[in-house]
Amino acid sequence: MLDPQAKADQAGPERRQTPRPTRTRIGFDFSQSRSQMLIIAAIRVGFHLAILAIILGFQALQPEFVNIEVLLPVYLLMFVAFTINSAYLVFFERALYSWSVTAFLFFFEAAFITGLIHYTGVNQSIFLFLYLVNIILCGFVFQRRGANILAMWTSTLFSLLMITGPEIKGQALFFAVGLNNIAFFAVAGLAGYLSEQLDFMGRSLEAQGKDLRALRNLQSLIVENMSTGLLLIDAEGKVVTANRAAFEILDPIPRELTGRTLEEVLPGVSGGLTEAREAAAQQNSEERTVRFDLSYQSPMQGKLTLEVVGSALPLPHDRRGGLILTFQDLTRVRRLEFAMRQSEKMAAVGQLAAGIAHEIRNPLASMSGSLQLLDQTFKSAQEEDQRLMRIVLREIDRLNNLVTDFLDFARPDVVKADPVDLNLVLKDVLEMTKMNKTLRQDVELVVDLKSQQIIPGNRDKLKQAFLNIVINALQAMQGVAQPRLEIRTLDKADSGRSLVVVEIQDHGCGMDEVGLRRIFEPFHTTKDKGTGLGLAITHKIIESHMGRISVESSKGVGTTFTLEFPLREQGVDKLSLADSQRANEDFSKAFRGQKRSGNG
Repeated sequence: MLDPQAKADQAGPERRQTPRPTRTRIGFDFSQSRSQMLIIAAIRVGFHLAILAIILGFQALQPEFVNIEVLLPVYLLMFVAFTINSAYLVFFERALYSWSVTAFLFFFEAAFITGLIHYTGVNQSIFLFLYLVNIILCGFVFQRRGANILAMWTSTLFSLLMITGPEIKGQALFFAVGLNNIAFFAVAGLAGYLSEQLDFMGRSLEAQGKDLRALRNLQSLIVENMSTGLLLIDAEGKVVTANRAAFEILDPIPRELTGRTLEEVLPGVSGGLTEAREAAAQQNSEERTVRFDLSYQSPMQGKLTLEVVGSALPLPHDRRGGLILTFQDLTRVRRLEFAMRQSEKMAAVGQLAAGIAHEIRNPLASMSGSLQLLDQTFKSAQEEDQRLMRIVLREIDRLNNLVTDFLDFARPDVVKADPVDLNLVLKDVLEMTKMNKTLRQDVELVVDLKSQQIIPGNRDKLKQAFLNIVINALQAMQGVAQPRLEIRTLDKADSGRSLVVVEIQDHGCGMDEVGLRRIFEPFHTTKDKGTGLGLAITHKIIESHMGRISVESSKGVGTTFTLEFPLREQGVDKLSLADSQRANEDFSKAFRGQKRSGNG
């Protein structure tokens, strides 16, 4: 525990420059009870006004029984009392720090009441109760000790007044003095006790108030700094409270959440809550909390996947309560989960491919060689037999190409660390698609290549990956009236890493959720002659470059591929123009000579 001086030192220089008096220095400090002291002063002035009104009323109603010489001392006492109390109120702020001034007022009030009783008559005086009022007020200010001292002073004044007065003598005087003194001290003890109890309760309430304020501040600090968004919804479905994380995740337009309906803030959340509750009811779950994923279109961050947790706020008597809604952005987590599942599928298929590819390829080679010998031997065969022979050879070649793709897919890639400019790679891919007359050529191209970074990798493999995506995008727009293909590159910083981001967006037929989940699975294709290996190989190439690929698609709207490539920490040297041209020529030759019946 710190002493008061240590606490003052910790309070800072501003607090030490203007010290406030404490009880340990002057006994009492009434600056913390300013309103109570004003109430006591108002009660005192109110009684004075009441006394003046009584005297003036009596003088007006019974003028024949009033002697002005008798009332003159009373008016003088009233004038002095009003003057002293007026001065106290004028210097009230300064008097709060002086206990002696406050004590003087109570002692003067006892003397004033004594003089008032003396000049108006001791016997059956209506002002005797003012002694008790003064003692009670003193007890509330100075507690039991002050009330007892004032009771002793009041007892002395009253006893002198009774002894020197001619109205009461003998045994009656003894009883009057004794009973009144007992009353003075009894009231003093009771007032002091009540004051101490009230003071104790006040300190307890003040301490509890500080604890509640500290708890409220801690709660507010936790809520505002938690990374999970929080919304408090009332019974009418409107947002009452939103923390800072909710603004950062939702990024609302307009920049206001409170007062808006829940469906305006999070479109589709009501349906998600209903489905989650129905699912919980089918499982006989009695939990009040439901959890589900919600797709949210952020104005600035694009499409996000939010994990939403809704908890009902029950009210008594079956009244409709509100809702606490918490949510967090799991877009990156869901993408990583998808990538992990995809990697597991690829590993399983890769093991299968590695096991059967060689076993299939050897019989194919024997069959192809045997058929070629037969073709050379039977020159006199009929034309129909030769046509069937060519069909068999062509299909064997096609099957051999499929096995070759399998081996490429299953074989671990040895990634080169050549410097690769993705902008040049994408330009080459677009040039090669123009040479492929089987693809649609009237597509509107929007190319925005803003990346300035060079990544390490294998430019041939990356070109193959981009080519697979672009060809799929062009084929997806075969039946679209106004086809449009957008290709963008940009530099981005994410979690302290520098990335090159490539976005390839088509406005084609799009995919449903089932197709989106299976897009990178081998042999999954929506084309009549596709093998389903093109995008699977693309995924493998991106992963081998430590990259990340994600897909967003809507049926009838289009598909967007987002590829992220990390940079090497030490940087990559610029590739030479000769290397780039030579690589382009090699790949162009390979592309023109490759037989493709479908791209997957």
